[in-house]
Amino acid sequence: MDPLASASELQSTWSRTANKLKQTIDRTRWATLTLSAIAALLAAVASQVATEHDSWRLRLAVASAVLLGVVSFLSSRLLGGTQVSAWTRMRAASEALKGAIYKYSASAAPFDEQLHAAERFNEERQRIGENIDDLLSLLEPNQGAGSAPTTSFASPSEYIDSRVRKQIAWYEDKAADYAPIAKRLRSIELALSLLAAVVTAAVGVADKNLFGLGFDFVALTSVLTTIGGAILAHIEASRYDFLISSYRATARRLDNELSNASSSFVVPSPEWSSFVEKCETILSTENGAWQAKFGKT
Repeated sequence: MDPLASASELQSTWSRTANKLKQTIDRTRWATLTLSAIAALLAAVASQVATEHDSWRLRLAVASAVLLGVVSFLSSRLLGGTQVSAWTRMRAASEALKGAIYKYSASAAPFDEQLHAAERFNEERQRIGENIDDLLSLLEPNQGAGSAPTTSFASPSEYIDSRVRKQIAWYEDKAADYAPIAKRLRSIELALSLLAAVVTAAVGVADKNLFGLGFDFVALTSVLTTIGGAILAHIEASRYDFLISSYRATARRLDNELSNASSSFVVPSPEWSSFVEKCETILSTENGAWQAKFGKT
């Protein structure tokens, strides 16, 4: 099989595997956030149930404890360092191979010498693959070539359009997707914190049973604080703010390279290889940055 076609299929498999791992992590984070909020509410309600309804108090308390147990189980099994590391390493390998494929398709260094290009490309592919040998059991089924090119580009404009401009659009779109999610979650957390502060102040002036309602509002502030903390933990774990800033900055850097690019590149040539290298370095730097960021506890 042609080296490009074979590498494109392999990169597609790695990419789908990384997407599957990321999807599991994202769904688990949202599930733990939701279950934590419900558990806090159930615990608060259980503490307010009258003594003559001990059976209901017990049921609510048990339900709260069970949900917290599920949260703990999901967090340890699906959100641990091993799971996150598997995803980031698989994604990093996928992006590294994609970068090599684009360089090879564009006839840019170190694949600009036709006599040795295929040999060097296969060596690079082998080197990248060795970094994830321990993750091969996680691979999704092969479904053919993906978005990476399977043939050499006929002109510089093909690389620029399919790689640089496409990546700029992807980064801008992802940043636009994440921004409202982060803003909405922070607004909810701010509202909960403000409400908790108001209730705490009111309880301090009056007592815990405000307005004669017979409800312990101290327990309510505990619930609000717990849910707010869970939302902040979710925002931090998902790295929304970092991703938005990183994606927008990377899109800007790529756009700057396009603005400075020559309109008459010769392929192959040192000038063309330099341009491709600058673009791929920008992408590689961004990939390394988020891998390091998500690798932190």
